[in-house]
Amino acid sequence: MKNRIIHLTFYFIIFLTALQAAHSFSNYVIANIAIREAFFFENDIKNKGTHWGGEKYLLLLRNYKIKILKFQFRDILESFQKNKTINLLETSFKKEYDIVSILYELSDLPNDYKKNTILYIPKTLKTYWDMSCDTHMTPFLGPGIANIAMLEGLPLLNNSNNSCFTHLLEYGYNYYYTVGKQARYLELSPDKLCKRAEKEGFIRVIEITENDVGDIITITHECTSPD
Repeated sequence: MKNRIIHLTFYFIIFLTALQAAHSFSNYVIANIAIREAFFFENDIKNKGTHWGGEKYLLLLRNYKIKILKFQFRDILESFQKNKTINLLETSFKKEYDIVSILYELSDLPNDYKKNTILYIPKTLKTYWDMSCDTHMTPFLGPGIANIAMLEGLPLLNNSNNSCFTHLLEYGYNYYYTVGKQARYLELSPDKLCKRAEKEGFIRVIEITENDVGDIITITHECTSPD
């Protein structure tokens, strides 16, 4: 009797483990499909966000979960086939893709170089600042991916009323506002960028901006004179 209980317990644990593994795998697959399918959405800031702005994506995710429960695997497979070859450069999210690609390239710079460098993205580059309807989440994208400190990285307070996430004193922003730090400029000239950078202890500024034809580019401002 004791051995039977041990065997049943063992098989039950194996069953629960397999069930959890299948659940995790299915969630991974449908989340991947849903994320890719979201690139077919209209590039509307109201549909981009980790909170209320993600309702359209969450609805899509829920629909795929229902299809799994109904064993509609053919529909899921067709969606996967359609989405696996998506070319982001041919979608309305191309510029977002370009910015994120640049940030990943910057993340590969040597740490000694990054330690003396500060990142700047002017508020006029709407593609970056409108990546999420949560105005207080977007500033984390640049430093979070590139691992480089950011100049004028705080969101504009006069734009906060349009944020889809109204907890504006979270994420540690309360500290910045308490000590009087806030975003003040839409755009800074190279001279002003270097003055601000040197004041903060940096010797160069990498600016991510847009050129005259609308391409996303980087400009490196060396703020120290050569010896």
